[in-house]
Amino acid sequence: MSVVYTRSDSVGRKIVPAPLITVNKNYETNGEGTRKGSSYSITLTGSFIPFKGSPSGSYSSLSQAFWTIGGYPPDETYEANNEDFNHILRKQEALRWLFSEDGGILEWQPAGGQPPVKCYPRVLSINFPEGQWADRCDYTIELEAPWIYINGTTDIEDSFATDLISSSSETWSFEEIVGHESEQYKVTHEVNADGKLGYDGAGSLYGGKQAWEHAKDFVDTRVSGAVDSNIMFAALGASDKITGHYNNVIRIDQDGGTYGVTEEWLLSDSNTYEERQFTVDYNQSQDEYSVTYQGTINGVASGSLAGNASNMNQAKAAIPSIITARTTTISYVGSLLGGRTIPNSPDKQTFALNQIDGIVTFTYQWNTSDNTTVFIIDEAQHSYSLDNLLNTLTFTQTAEGKGSTSTERLANAKSAVYTNSEALALAKTLAGTSLSYNLTSVVKAFGERDGTVRTTWTWTDRDSHGKEVTIQSQEPTAILAVIPIPGRAAGPIIQNMGTQSSEVITVSIRSKRNLTQPTLATEPYGEGGTIISDSSTWNPQTGVADRTTRFRKET
Repeated sequence: MSVVYTRSDSVGRKIVPAPLITVNKNYETNGEGTRKGSSYSITLTGSFIPFKGSPSGSYSSLSQAFWTIGGYPPDETYEANNEDFNHILRKQEALRWLFSEDGGILEWQPAGGQPPVKCYPRVLSINFPEGQWADRCDYTIELEAPWIYINGTTDIEDSFATDLISSSSETWSFEEIVGHESEQYKVTHEVNADGKLGYDGAGSLYGGKQAWEHAKDFVDTRVSGAVDSNIMFAALGASDKITGHYNNVIRIDQDGGTYGVTEEWLLSDSNTYEERQFTVDYNQSQDEYSVTYQGTINGVASGSLAGNASNMNQAKAAIPSIITARTTTISYVGSLLGGRTIPNSPDKQTFALNQIDGIVTFTYQWNTSDNTTVFIIDEAQHSYSLDNLLNTLTFTQTAEGKGSTSTERLANAKSAVYTNSEALALAKTLAGTSLSYNLTSVVKAFGERDGTVRTTWTWTDRDSHGKEVTIQSQEPTAILAVIPIPGRAAGPIIQNMGTQSSEVITVSIRSKRNLTQPTLATEPYGEGGTIISDSSTWNPQTGVADRTTRFRKET
């Protein structure tokens, strides 16, 4: 029997003497025992001696160490001085070099002209057991091949579809999504395979593919993009649920020869499912409630990919109407509103569409009040100025109309604006003042889009009170004659005339908070007198008027 191994240089090199060959067929199964493939374990057990056989122990290069032609190689000339040991070492080196490439052609042909046997193995190990290596050296070479060709054909039970798969796994998982009205499940299908290199009868890569590509071929036959109805029924007891939001993840390890795919679906009883949230906010100062209904609708279109617009469209079609949203809100939180009712029309509506996730979110908001057509906020402010001595009262009413259109909301807000007298009464009550006021201005601001009217009234106490009268008396004094004398060091001569001056009375009148200049008049009362001076001032900005009159009292 001859044993030949051909490397990538297409040169067949003989191993002489031929080693014993052991072939075992191994069946590969998954966890439950189902066969996935097979492989052959091939063991070469032989020995070589110095100065004989192939490889040679005296080669000039490793590529020339083996016999490559017919017959057997001649013996080499014996050399002393431990050359037999050196020959053994060089033969070991040549054998390691020969099997340093995977996928070469290993061929052996039994004696008697029987058909040749060959394979394209992967080299697992080369072992030289311990020994003296003086006149003999044993060796063992472990190989693995997916197929063995006898006279050019493989074993009839070998399968090209599975024999290049060393291991595989396939799992299904069903995870229930809690918190939804209908049943939903996240379904995961994972398939993985480890591939092997294989070679055809010509020594080329089988199918021109690497190991991971064989694994891909295996996985692709088990990945369809649909949930297996038998698996669904086994897990959930039903096989007619809607499957949507499909996506997959592919994993490739070229060096490791592995390939895997993970598929995911959303499994649902209906085309949509909704998540609801209700909020009730009580405003104690206004004694009113703000009610919000916020919903998230997930659409599930049968057979759709994740991010497909059909999922979003399913969700969009399920947005509740205003009537339905109000009825739903009342059923959930109506008992929390202290006997108040939710208006027919919401104050606010918002909608948001998310195509990637197939989600639509919406919000409805209502405000309850005794007046169902308008929401009112009142504010009052009182101030006193030291500059002009004025009391100022300011009152602001914000009326927010309700309705389904901006026109209706604005009309309801306008109809709720207070009269001037109503505003003054509310302002004095809120500010806690009882003074008399005169209206100075009314300012209105209109919000057409929001349907709001903001009105501000301003009053002051100008021209309502504030007169001040001051009387000053200049008493009589002695009248003296002062006669200056030139050159007199003691100063002038002062002589009492034996009489006195008359009494002078000054009357000052101030009037504040006037809209127009008032008439201020004075006249003596009781004893007579003569006006010796009279002056007046008027400040139209502050509303302050002054008049000062001086009288000389008659005696």
